Amino acid sequence: MNFADTNWLTAIYFEVDPERQKTVERFMRKNGGKLALSHVTIVEARNVFSRLAKKSDPDEWRELQDDFNGKIYVDPMNWHLLRRETELLFARYSCKETIGSLDALIIASAKLAGATRFLSFDSLAAALAEAEGIAVFPPLDSEGKRFLKNLAG
Repeated sequence: MNFADTNWLTAIYFEVDPERQKTVERFMRKNGGKLALSHVTIVEARNVFSRLAKKSDPDEWRELQDDFNGKIYVDPMNWHLLRRETELLFARYSCKETIGSLDALIIASAKLAGATRFLSFDSLAAALAEAEGIAVFPPLDSEGKRFLKNLAG
């Protein structure tokens, strides 16, 4: 199951980075176009979508919500399990590298949803996903590889 990060969603719904858009369009075309999200990702997306659109109720937000009826699966989260899984990530990795709390929550929610691939342009979040055995796309860049090496060390 392909699990999308917020920056992946912005590349779908906004015209902000042509290279990212091409990458997303090509991937979605080759891989069936279905995505999974968690409520944590949706909360972050709500904030980012309003910021990018500079509107309180952007059209892009409504488009995302419309896609919940087929293109996007929203995993019904168990907050107790999410907190426990996130705390495990912090116990494993916070002593080795600076882990963003929201990134950890999103990776933990991806794991709990059964994600097999994490779609993200955030090299640090992607490295954390890879450290947890989730394949990532696009592949890690040099910053992500350095971060992953620190997480493994």
